Formats: sequence, structure tokens, C-alpha cells
Amino acid sequence: MAAPHPNQVAFREGVEYLFHSWTALKLAVDGQWGGHDSDEKQAWFIDTIVDYFSQNGKKVDTFDLEDILIQIMNDEFSIMLEDQSEQHIAKILEQLFLECTHGKYDLVQTLKQDSQKVSGALKNSQSQKKAKQEGDDEEEDSSDDNDDDSDDDGEGDMDVEMGESSSSASAPVRKEPIIDEDGFETVVKKGRRR
Repeated sequence: MAAPHPNQVAFREGVEYLFHSWTALKLAVDGQWGGHDSDEKQAWFIDTIVDYFSQNGKKVDTFDLEDILIQIMNDEFSIMLEDQSEQHIAKILEQLFLECTHGKYDLVQTLKQDSQKVSGALKNSQSQKKAKQEGDDEEEDSSDDNDDDSDDDGEGDMDVEMGESSSSASAPVRKEPIIDEDGFETVVKKGRRR
């Protein structure tokens, strides 16, 4: 079996970079909206688009391509694209295919840089969240160590809250009257209190 042509390799890389930076798809995969195999579904999605272009070549129908993007996002990730990003993605895919067939890889490099920016921003955001969580945990630990009296106060508050909830639970609950189909109120006999 012959190795794939460099243009095909470049096109596939471009599609991967594009799909990894497509916000709607990225959210779906990161959030596992397509289930625990969302990563595999994304890889299959990329394969499907690459195959579509290899079968149709330059005769790709833009509306057909947009429909495929919408349908896969809906069927596999339960996303209704309301931002019309499928139009943007379809245009880039067509431009990418056209450039790659002519041996031009500038767009592939641009998509690679965009994908790296998105990944870098996500990693930075996650590390900031983690640092904040660790900082919050340290503050909680230090406040627990420094304030022994606050624990006693907290338990007292808990007792008061428990007392309030138990007294409200024992309060009689007034039931709504039962009205029959003729509009008369049904009298329910009360049981003895113990």
C-alpha cells in the first residue's frame, strides 16, 4: 500500500487542527456531551469529513457539507448549532482542500497556530482554576486551624437550625379540602392524637 500523498496528509492535519479549535465541538468533546467516547467520535468526525472530500473532490456542495456538519454535531454530540459556525467551518474546509490540492500549506500552518492558541488558553485557564482551588483549600485549612472557637459556634448554629427544622416539622400541616366532582367538600374523619 502506497503512502498517502503529502497533500492528503496536510489536508487531514488541517481538518484536525480546525476541529480541535472549533469552539462548539471542543466544548462537546471536553464536556463529553457525546458520551464517554466523545474523543473517538471526534476522530470519526474528522475521518468522515476527510473521506467526504476525497470522494467528492472539487465538486463538494457547500450546503451538503454544512448539513453533514450540523447532522453529526446533532446526532453524535446532541448540539444544535445556533451560531451558524457550520458555515464558517465549511468555508475553511473548502479553502483548505483547494490549497492543499495545489500544494499550498499556509492555511494548515495558520490552523495549527490557532489550535495551539486554543489549547494553550485552555491549559492556562485550567491551571488558574486549579491554583485557585488549591488556594481556597489552604485558606479553609488555615481558618480551621486558627479558629478553634468558631467550630464550637458552628455546632451551636447547627443545633439551632436542627431545633428550628424539627419544630417546623412537628407543626400541623393543613391539608387542602377534598372536593368531589359535584363540587361538595368531602369531610375526612380525624384520627386520635397520641
